Amino acid sequence: MFKKIVSQLSFSPALVGQLAFYARRLRKEEATRRLGLIFVALALVVQSLVVFQAPEPANASNPGDMIPGGLGLGSARSFNNFLGPYDRNERHLQDIYNYFGITRDEITATHFATFTVGDKIGWGFENRAGAKAVSITDGNFQPVTTLYGRPLNIMNSRSDQIWGYLGHSSKIGWFAIMQYCGNLITDIYPTPPTPPPAPANIIASKKAVNSTQKIDASKKAAQANDKITYTITAQNTGGTAKVVDFSDNLKSVLQYAKLIDNGGGTYNASIQTLKWPSVNVEPGATISHSYTVQMNSTLISKTTDCSMTNNFTDKTVTVPVGCVTPPAKIELSKTATNVSQGNVNATTVTAKAKDRITFTLTAQNSGGTAKDFTFEDTIGDTLEYSRLIDAGGGSFNSSSRILSWPVISLKPGEKQVRVFSVQLLDTIPATPKGISDASSYDCRIENTFYDTSVVFSVDCPAPKVIETVVPELPHTGPTENIIFAGVVLAIVAFFYFRARQLGTEVRLIRRDINGGTL
Repeated sequence: MFKKIVSQLSFSPALVGQLAFYARRLRKEEATRRLGLIFVALALVVQSLVVFQAPEPANASNPGDMIPGGLGLGSARSFNNFLGPYDRNERHLQDIYNYFGITRDEITATHFATFTVGDKIGWGFENRAGAKAVSITDGNFQPVTTLYGRPLNIMNSRSDQIWGYLGHSSKIGWFAIMQYCGNLITDIYPTPPTPPPAPANIIASKKAVNSTQKIDASKKAAQANDKITYTITAQNTGGTAKVVDFSDNLKSVLQYAKLIDNGGGTYNASIQTLKWPSVNVEPGATISHSYTVQMNSTLISKTTDCSMTNNFTDKTVTVPVGCVTPPAKIELSKTATNVSQGNVNATTVTAKAKDRITFTLTAQNSGGTAKDFTFEDTIGDTLEYSRLIDAGGGSFNSSSRILSWPVISLKPGEKQVRVFSVQLLDTIPATPKGISDASSYDCRIENTFYDTSVVFSVDCPAPKVIETVVPELPHTGPTENIIFAGVVLAIVAFFYFRARQLGTEVRLIRRDINGGTL
């Protein structure tokens, strides 16, 4: 249009009005493009700040982390964020590293770099599926905390690169301290430290052999006239001598048998005890005494206990008479039911917002003796998408995220059940996956009852679906972002200066017209 007006001005002076209209439009366009240039320049500045400022995760901490919040990101990263809690032995960090055999000098010699997930083992304070529990002891070899280790490739790709402080220990070899959570990473499971030798340690033992049946007498019921030989032994594995009193009470045994060989001991009929002289057992020495009884020709095989029991120090031997009592055997099982979707198995459907899920924990003693048992269920991952609405009489520990019930005694053949319920939140959160624990906020509920786990899917919102399909944005980096912003700035600047040039040309043409030179 501008070229058409200028080319025809000499033939049609009336076009001067259109030229004036065009000049006003150019001034408005120049002002608009000036604003566009300013906003693009400001956007470039903001983009530069975003590029050079390290991002922070939405879920950067987990109760299982050794250092809540990690060692810091970007300019805030500092290894002192680990050494401070370590030197103060917070959360028993010193005890943990001493247990693994990693010294402070080896810790301070680490360097910041990345490592590949591969088959490496991550250690934390929370019990999760596939984890192996290790009881951590202090310098006095007393348990102070429990640590759980599981392969990192359960929650990450084997080829993933993770930032941390990498080092080497003379005892356990390669190790790393994760930047995001301070958790320890190793190649192998630790070997428990060896306690120093005790000054004196008497190991007492006792056994009974059925010489007639040529079998361990505690394994099979003794029959009439069988001969049973008892052997009591004291071994000193310590460093100093200790006096041991050799005596054995035969009250229970003589209900079914008679003493036929006292093995050099003295039998006191009034208290039914067989006794040998006390001996000062030297370090490394082992001293034994044996005696023999013969079962009566007529046995009362249907008594209450149906066994012969006697003990030497704290060692007890029970010889069955006509019966064998199997040990306790606790069998565990766990189910999850989606009540809101028709009481179906929760693992077969996808849980939706407001669904009610009922968990059933079962413990049964299929053995022959009673045993104490505690119902404990780890529900930390469950509560990321739900809330506890019925604890079923249990108590929830918000620190360990464990729902537990009082200890019980399970009798032989007895089965007990504990039931609790959760309800999914009204709105399923779109919280991104955790960085220190990739199974956190992963659109799945993972519930662990000792070594039994129940896992089922959750109907997450669209952003979480996108997160699953596209786990991260393209790795453009600072260079690509600056180039893109620079190109946008160049284009806007071009149109701005072009508008200024056209405005200048219009002013020159109008001056020439007014001067009569055109």
